[in-house]
Amino acid sequence: MMIMSQVSPQKMRIPINISIEEVGVLEGEFIRFYAPLTVSDLLKMMPLEGFAARWDYAVYIQINFKRGAEKIIDKINSGDILYWPPGPYLLIAFREAPSPSQIVRIGRVEKNYEELEKVKPGLRVRITFK
Repeated sequence: MMIMSQVSPQKMRIPINISIEEVGVLEGEFIRFYAPLTVSDLLKMMPLEGFAARWDYAVYIQINFKRGAEKIIDKINSGDILYWPPGPYLLIAFREAPSPSQIVRIGRVEKNYEELEKVKPGLRVRITFK
């Protein structure tokens, strides 16, 4: 397992595990290119933990993180890992959707993101370095 001191500031893709109680582990990555300042600051907070909540197209956790919206997107793709400053929430999309205001793409889950549809509210979610 990687620790923060092993994450080079120049590394653009940072592998992560997303562990979800009763569902399993999804592999993903934070991608600095999408939102360099947001991703760099979130990496310093790892591991990220919270209790799952559901929205129409995503599972999300509330995080103790405040940063403005950097590189806002207008469409959410299946597998996107997102940051929504008004929450502040970290979301993982399992379905495509129009973007709410101020949402920032920060990473991807390339496969098995449909498993997120099994997530029930209140399950523990933990995001760690792979």
